[in-house]
Amino acid sequence: MIKNLKNANILFLEDNMEFAQNTIKLIKLYSQNVFHVVSIKDALECYEKENIDVIISDLKVEDGIALEFIEKVRAQNADIPIVILSAHTDENFLLKAIPLNIALYGVKPIDFDEFENILKKCAKMLNNNKIDINADANIFYDKLKKVILKDNESIDLNKKELDFIELLIKNKNGITTKDNVAEVVWENSTMTDAALKNFFLRLRKKVGNECFVTVHNVGYKLP
Repeated sequence: MIKNLKNANILFLEDNMEFAQNTIKLIKLYSQNVFHVVSIKDALECYEKENIDVIISDLKVEDGIALEFIEKVRAQNADIPIVILSAHTDENFLLKAIPLNIALYGVKPIDFDEFENILKKCAKMLNNNKIDINADANIFYDKLKKVILKDNESIDLNKKELDFIELLIKNKNGITTKDNVAEVVWENSTMTDAALKNFFLRLRKKVGNECFVTVHNVGYKLP
């Protein structure tokens, strides 16, 4: 399970350089993509710039309380795994952290086995964010990053394409009708047959024919 972290981008907010260096060595046993920052300001800039999969953060850093940073992340993303590592066990901070959906709260100093368990839980959470589109063709939808994963390569989608894929997933046990597409993807604006045909041609060219199936005169569904 922990191998899911191999290609993950991990943001690590920690201003204690000795602890940071030792922890980065542990993280790099599982992922080489570690973005280490020492302040909330830098953490926000890194989060906005990079495609971050996991956040590991100290509670108190040089320019404030990291919960301020986590609150801003959660306003944009409810699912990204967030871990707090701190020497502080202040009850007030812990109560404030509850509504922020913190994956784990580790108390420093932290040993290798405990840290490995933390990473395993993060890896499991990342795996839960992948939705099977067509496992036989190795196609998945990453609901956290909002991309199609095909043979572990990311395929970016525009808004209409995202809306269509998420509509298929929502109706995974049934068929998505043309009226469904008009309502959700076109948002009830005019959807001509030509526009719909071109939309599917572009989408199939981008993600392949294995991503969805057309049911003649009925609609569309996952394979």
